[in-house]
Amino acid sequence: MIKIHEWEKIITEGKAKIIVPDPELFKRPDGVYEPAWAPVFYNPRAAFNRDVAMVFTASYFKGKEYFFVEPLAGCGIRSIRYVLESCGIGIANDIDPIAYYYMTRNIELNRVQDKLRAFNSEANTLLNSLRNEGLIINYIDIDPYGTPIPFIDSATYAIAKHGVIAVTATDTGPLNCSHPNVCYRRYNAICYKTDFSKEAGLRILIGALVRRATSHDVGLRPLLAYYHDYYYRVYFLALKSAKTADSILSNIGYILYDKDTFERTFIDEKRLLEMKPSETRDKTIIGPLWIGKLADEEILANILNYLEKHINEYPYYENVYKLINMLSQEYKINVPYYRYDKLFGKMKKNTPPINIFVNSIRESGYEAYRTHFDPKGVRTNMPFKELIDLIRTF
Repeated sequence: MIKIHEWEKIITEGKAKIIVPDPELFKRPDGVYEPAWAPVFYNPRAAFNRDVAMVFTASYFKGKEYFFVEPLAGCGIRSIRYVLESCGIGIANDIDPIAYYYMTRNIELNRVQDKLRAFNSEANTLLNSLRNEGLIINYIDIDPYGTPIPFIDSATYAIAKHGVIAVTATDTGPLNCSHPNVCYRRYNAICYKTDFSKEAGLRILIGALVRRATSHDVGLRPLLAYYHDYYYRVYFLALKSAKTADSILSNIGYILYDKDTFERTFIDEKRLLEMKPSETRDKTIIGPLWIGKLADEEILANILNYLEKHINEYPYYENVYKLINMLSQEYKINVPYYRYDKLFGKMKKNTPPINIFVNSIRESGYEAYRTHFDPKGVRTNMPFKELIDLIRTF
């Protein structure tokens, strides 16, 4: 029998029930719960992140048992949900002894002791030791407070061949260039504040992680990447061969951005080096970053298929379906989105309803979609000069 103290509360998320210090005791003066103030970290705002993770693993591993490690598990909610909702067995770890205390109690509360073990270790030390023991890890979930960079080396070392590494980054300020010096220091990339900064931040994150992994002869290929609320999230397939790592590096490049016209172009490093000074004089160079696709179309289709079969079983999957369905449309086009109101403002034109603008592009014979990055964002394969000509007609 687990004793619940008077300062604690049982919270239900997905199929899991967890004991946490009562969130009511850790509210800011404005009445908002502050997870960082609690003795053990539990963030209800990250529930959607965990919902997507359950759907991804359930559809990717097709209902078969897989072995996972969550090296920064906090109270253990994510790991417990992997066991209960997507056939996972594995290890939940946290260096904080208080987190370990809650983790062990929550594992017992959910009766998953036979499928989930709690560890109290430093994250990198744990991952390296598991690899040294020859353990085959199919899935590693890195969900830190801030940047995931300190954990990617040990994760790529520990993951099995063709395993999956899921990564969260909550330091969106540096990545979307609110703090350019921090972005350069952490991700070794030059950023610039643009109308598509949220997407640029995701591409900088992916680019940095991919480049780190290739130093270990591991190619990380994005299967699913998105932005939500206050964080970036990427699921990578780990391909362990020097040849594959070299091939994946061909997706590292730069964005050539004209801050006066808002035109943007992907270029690889070879093309950048070949460009004449006159071609880059009035342009801003952003990167290095990922210029490849942000998701695998087959993975998106499999997730949608899984959701359609299980959405009645899990009502909270509805918002996941909306996101994945949106990504399956917009990611057909691998061009950074435009803030359409910025383009109309630059042309001194009144801004029409966004759907009218999208339909106008489609009527011109090109593809156009709304983007999950920004409610005013439009992703299109229409050449930039034609796009400007179209705006002139409004």
